[in-house]
Amino acid sequence: MQISVDGFGATNDPAVDWMLWDWGPRCPWDGALKKRFNETIEGIDTVLLSGPMAEGYIDHWTNMAQQKAGDPDYAFTHRIVAAHKRVISRSLTALRRPRTSIGRGPLLDEVAALKQGEGVDIICFGGTTFAAALLDGGAVDELQLYVNPFAISGGQSVFKRSRALRCLEATAYECGIVVQRYQP
Repeated sequence: MQISVDGFGATNDPAVDWMLWDWGPRCPWDGALKKRFNETIEGIDTVLLSGPMAEGYIDHWTNMAQQKAGDPDYAFTHRIVAAHKRVISRSLTALRRPRTSIGRGPLLDEVAALKQGEGVDIICFGGTTFAAALLDGGAVDELQLYVNPFAISGGQSVFKRSRALRCLEATAYECGIVVQRYQP
């Protein structure tokens, strides 16, 4: 999850452009960070998405995979397209996208069922509320934070309560991003 240096995953002011890379076609991340991100995504076989994130996310990365075909910096887009996408939503009635299914049960039950699958490596994308629910429910095995060099001085955090985390790694990149890996 991308966060600001002061720990927020979303700002209350949409006019504040705080993420170094907003997932658009121009990625200012340095080569080492792009390589690392590709390696992270390369190992997944399931993408867990919140309902509000799903449609835009799936369409965006499908289009980017086509636009950036052959670009090694965007190899991850092909893995996202190929992976199974599980969307957690009680309100979506249909989502006609390849390799996509909707989970209508309670979030933690859906995650537990996914984890029972053989060889399943899950990555989650969603907003701060979605991430907080996963953390608070004990469903997160590893938390990866991509800390942007920008303080937004207020907003929404994935941490809704105090908690101790075990730092597995913290690596600074030339572009200013610091990737922090934690075990909750």
